[in-house]
Amino acid sequence: MSNNASGEEYYVRAQSVTLLQGNDSTNVIDRVVSTRIVDPPDSHGIDVLFCDYNGRITDHGSIYKIQEKILLLSSEEMGDKTRKTLIDGKSWDEQCDLIIADEAIGRVSLVSADFQSIITRMGFEGTHLEINKVMEIGDMIAVKSEFPGGSVLDILLPRNQMSDLISILEDAEYSEMSDDRWNFVRLAVCIPSLIDIGGNLPNECGMKNRISNDKGCYPGQEVHARLDSRGRTVKRLCLITGESAISPGKYRLSNGSPAHITSCESSENISYGIAKLRVDDINAGSINLDGANWKVEALTYL
Repeated sequence: MSNNASGEEYYVRAQSVTLLQGNDSTNVIDRVVSTRIVDPPDSHGIDVLFCDYNGRITDHGSIYKIQEKILLLSSEEMGDKTRKTLIDGKSWDEQCDLIIADEAIGRVSLVSADFQSIITRMGFEGTHLEINKVMEIGDMIAVKSEFPGGSVLDILLPRNQMSDLISILEDAEYSEMSDDRWNFVRLAVCIPSLIDIGGNLPNECGMKNRISNDKGCYPGQEVHARLDSRGRTVKRLCLITGESAISPGKYRLSNGSPAHITSCESSENISYGIAKLRVDDINAGSINLDGANWKVEALTYL
């Protein structure tokens, strides 16, 4: 899946940050998310989904196990509700404390054709980047994530050290992205946002791999199991690429099929968007939408 998101850029992300500590922290969060987190090694990050009892996505996040603690990054808009879900899932006798770290820990996302030089500048000399492997140096951690359209390097660090990191990035000729530019790059790389996946079933978002069918009960588990055994996906999210600008909203394709554009951003005569379309329309490879032709590619997340 090709895109125009090349170049060396960074973006200071807004997110909800929750630190869980205590002997039962892993079990508490494992029974709430759709993804099994008990067995993976401590040195790897895990992408997880939070779903309601109808199986639909309410939030998404990333989990990092660091020094017997769990760091959860989730969407800014659902931070309080997601934390409440964790608290409600905790038994009175379990050892698990939740600490709100929104103002303490910052997140910077880097987009580049080659991360190795900047990793060396930050002090990770001789380190080989592996997908989802957590690298630590001092109070800073780095994690490389793979998406359908490319890779992103996330740096997590105390907010009082953010200016030092930004100085390193700017010395390495990284440029800071505006909100609009980040949204364009996010769509080009196909980084999921709650505005795109919220309220959908995981299999409609290409996130079937983030459901662990071999784990115990969690909100939405029965619905997911039913869909896995005999369900058929009628609509899915996809990346649309074209030369015209289009606003998010509900449309009709030239063949009469419904189309829901959840996000779209344009730059230099190219537009990327996330749309929910019928599977048959996605399989066709292109659509005519609002009088313009768009290339269509189904999204699948690891």
